[in-house]
Amino acid sequence: MDSSPSLKTNNTQGFTLIEMVLVVGIISIIAVIGIPIYYNLQSSDGLDVTVNTLVQDLYQAQIFSRNEEDNSAWGVTIVGQTIIFYSGTSYATRNTSNESVFTTPVNIATSGLSEVDFSKLYGLPLSSGTFTLIGGGITRTVIINSEGMVDY
Repeated sequence: MDSSPSLKTNNTQGFTLIEMVLVVGIISIIAVIGIPIYYNLQSSDGLDVTVNTLVQDLYQAQIFSRNEEDNSAWGVTIVGQTIIFYSGTSYATRNTSNESVFTTPVNIATSGLSEVDFSKLYGLPLSSGTFTLIGGGITRTVIINSEGMVDY
C-alpha cells in the first residue's frame, strides 16, 4: 500500500458565467422575435373568428327569416364591440329574449354597414352593403348584396 497522500481533483459541476450569459442571450433573441409573431397571430385569429361569426349570424338570420322562425323577421347588427343576432324587423324593435350576443376582441374596429334586417318569408336583406373589420393592421370585408348573397 502506498501511504502518500492522493491528489485531490477539483470536479465541481455547475455553470460558468459565460454559459449563463449565452443562455440568457439566446432566450432574449427568441423572445424578441417570437413575441411580435405571437401578437400578429393572435390578432389575425381574433379577426378571423369575428368575420366568421358575422357571416354565420347573417346566414342564420336569413334562414330564420325565410322560415319565419317565431313568426318574426331576423337581423344582425354591430354595436360597438358586439355582434348581435336578433328577432324583429329592426334592432330598435327587436325581441330581446331572442338575441345572441358575440363580443369581439378589443383590437377589432368596424366600419361601414352596421345593421342588416331580412324580410320574412323571402329572406331578402332590407339593406345591402359592406361591413369592414380591421384588426392588427389587417382588413377584412364582408359584403351582402341585395339578393342576400354574402361574400367575404
